[in-house]
Amino acid sequence: MALKTVTKLFGVDDAKLFPVTEDSAERFTCAEGIDLPGVRQISLTYEMEEKSLTGDEKVLEVSNKIKSVTFNMEYAKLSLEVLAQLTGGSYTTSGEDDSAVGTFSFGGGDLPNYFQLKAQILDTSNDGGDVHFCIYKAKATAIPINGVQDDFATFTFDGKGVYTEHEFGAEGSKQTKLIDIEIHSKATDLAATTDETA
Repeated sequence: MALKTVTKLFGVDDAKLFPVTEDSAERFTCAEGIDLPGVRQISLTYEMEEKSLTGDEKVLEVSNKIKSVTFNMEYAKLSLEVLAQLTGGSYTTSGEDDSAVGTFSFGGGDLPNYFQLKAQILDTSNDGGDVHFCIYKAKATAIPINGVQDDFATFTFDGKGVYTEHEFGAEGSKQTKLIDIEIHSKATDLAATTDETA
């Protein structure tokens, strides 16, 4: 069966943060993925810069380009590992059994780190396929924690994706990356998209 390139989307089934370990002319690499536990929502917005050429009392031409993407994620369960990645803080454990403690700490000198954001939406209309969203290089810009009386707390973060320094692709068609959206004919586990071919 031919791959469908049009599909409906319903919910979001998985999301992971892959810490970017190198973005250079030679390579783009990521560390092991960190799961967003109980992912609930993703929204993306292309940020565009627009210039208008005016004359004769009208707009003669419009030039625009996509400069970045902004996004919002919501997930259901507190993860100290996710907080450490988003903020640049640290996550440590100490003690054992009943005295075990997991601690997220943030202090002076800690800075947010870049990560690759991947999200998966299962596509039941495409015979068991899925859709993957990949923002290649992103940072969190706001990290609220939302508690509501008599209801579960949820966790959200806003972020911005920027172009990679590394150019992906074959010689003659290399380009920096911002975002990919892929439709797969068969559902595929989330994995970092990297490149070390240079």
